[in-house]
Amino acid sequence: MKNIQFKETMSHTTAETKIQSSVKVVASPAKIIQNIVTKKLSGRLTIGDPSDSSVFWRVYFGNGQVHFATSTIGQQERLRYFIQWYYPELISATSGSFQSDYEVICDCWQAGKISLPQVRKLLFWLSQEALVQVLALPQGTVQFEKTLWLDPLVLSVSLKELVLPVRAFVNQWIRLRPEINSPFQRPFIKDLEQLSKLARQQVQDIGFIKSLIQVLNQNLNIYEAAYHLKTDTLGLASLLQTLVKSGAVGMNYYMVTQSDRRVVIACIDDSKTTQRNVKMVLEASGYKVLAIPDATRALTTLARHKPALILMDINMPEINGYELCKMLRQSTLLKDIPIVMLTGRDGIVDKLRARMVGASDYITKPFKPQQLLSAIRENLHAEEKKLTANTSA
Repeated sequence: MKNIQFKETMSHTTAETKIQSSVKVVASPAKIIQNIVTKKLSGRLTIGDPSDSSVFWRVYFGNGQVHFATSTIGQQERLRYFIQWYYPELISATSGSFQSDYEVICDCWQAGKISLPQVRKLLFWLSQEALVQVLALPQGTVQFEKTLWLDPLVLSVSLKELVLPVRAFVNQWIRLRPEINSPFQRPFIKDLEQLSKLARQQVQDIGFIKSLIQVLNQNLNIYEAAYHLKTDTLGLASLLQTLVKSGAVGMNYYMVTQSDRRVVIACIDDSKTTQRNVKMVLEASGYKVLAIPDATRALTTLARHKPALILMDINMPEINGYELCKMLRQSTLLKDIPIVMLTGRDGIVDKLRARMVGASDYITKPFKPQQLLSAIRENLHAEEKKLTANTSA
């Protein structure tokens, strides 16, 4: 059949939706869906989130009834989160190769792991939550294709039956959107001290706060984080919203559209001159520089980005290089990263002390560009040889 789309136009004081050709347009998802239901259309509606180009949702219709609603990305993480609550015995079905959430659920049914009523319940809950996310979008890129896609077809429910029980959830996600676009966003720690302080005000469970910090250091999306924390996405997002507003937590997109494959070198130094010189030399040689001027926040930043090598000044306020190097060597996540000390001190005692706290190398300021590059290449090569030896052992 011919593909169709919807285009939103204004007529007097009301918005009317007209059927046009199959080109994506920006419109209100709620109005588009209502139009499909009213006209009793069949087909597949795809809705994109304008604030995150990696997130899309899909709703399948038949004669105005909803057959299924899901995401186009992250289906495995999302299904694992739902199965944990409703059918934990099926968790193993979400691991390994993964085609689609709908296919996995139907395969479990056909294998006798769940009954047909259970399949319908799970599809209902997945569709309901997807519609909550769709209806929380004030605008979206929409495209409707007048084709039936689901086989086997096991669910057919009215939009009203799906949406009425969760209207409050839709409103709550609307309020979250200024800080959190969707459960597919990836939260990360920006200020560990502030996070711990605010989290203790919101949550009484110290164990949960420790687990939250661990999860936020793993670049997980909110569905995955909620799965590991054994909590619900809305509750977690509400907590995260407070942390985002305070600057303790930041939010990344589900996918980065352009991948940066450069080797990351961190430079911990409170000197703007040193940071500028290091950045100029290293980026001209193809490296990416992670500048960290504040040593007190170094651990959090390093844990989030995990560079290939760390350049570190010894003379820094609050935490000197020796203390910070010792702390890094005690970190499970960061202990194996090569550390090259940058300092104006050239004494043998200083070099020995740097080695004792775990530094891999030592460069005296002012250094020549080639000296810096040679130290980085030698230490990266040494680390690569060590990893190769450990792997083959």
